[in-house]
Amino acid sequence: MKYLIYPIIICLIMLVNVSTATANTPEIDIKHYKKIDLPYTSNDITKYYYWEDEASGLHISPNPKMPFRFSTKELSYQPKLARFFVNCPLYFPTIYFHYKNITYKGVIFMIFADNDEPIFYFQLNSYDRKGNFIDAIILDERFSAEGEALVWSDFKIQTNGQIIVNQMEQILIDDDMKFKNGDIYFLKKNIYEMSSTGVFKKIKETIINDDRHN
Repeated sequence: MKYLIYPIIICLIMLVNVSTATANTPEIDIKHYKKIDLPYTSNDITKYYYWEDEASGLHISPNPKMPFRFSTKELSYQPKLARFFVNCPLYFPTIYFHYKNITYKGVIFMIFADNDEPIFYFQLNSYDRKGNFIDAIILDERFSAEGEALVWSDFKIQTNGQIIVNQMEQILIDDDMKFKNGDIYFLKKNIYEMSSTGVFKKIKETIINDDRHN
């Protein structure tokens, strides 16, 4: 089975002009987010994307908000749990919450891989009281691997500060009778903690199907 390996990523700008993007300043951007209470799961972000058909693929849901620009520091930082190199300057704000005096903001964006495959991202960023960026983690990285598999993550941000991210894959073709169309695999379970410093601290990583791609 073919997979997206070392993709050359370019940013997908959805129906907006780059010049209309606003700067990410802490004083003004919080009003563009919706405050939420924990727990928060992957079921809560389904409204942010949709699959149209096999030809058109994955899309970000219509969004009336203007995109924001990542700061230079945010853009240069590779978020934890990213499967590929991520470099998209624009994002759409979604949700925010506070935990242990740290502000957490969820953002969405979409990029293209080198085979023009769209990849949807839901990323969680952490900030200190002054709005300074601390850390980032990818909670969902959703795409179709050349029509042969669907790849995504199921996540849950728990009230105790732990984040569980299960990296998943569903097979879309029969592969020499070893893998069947429709089979769903848990590839890896990741447990992180939202620490008092705002850093996403790895607690445990469990590889469930280490021979899936052999």
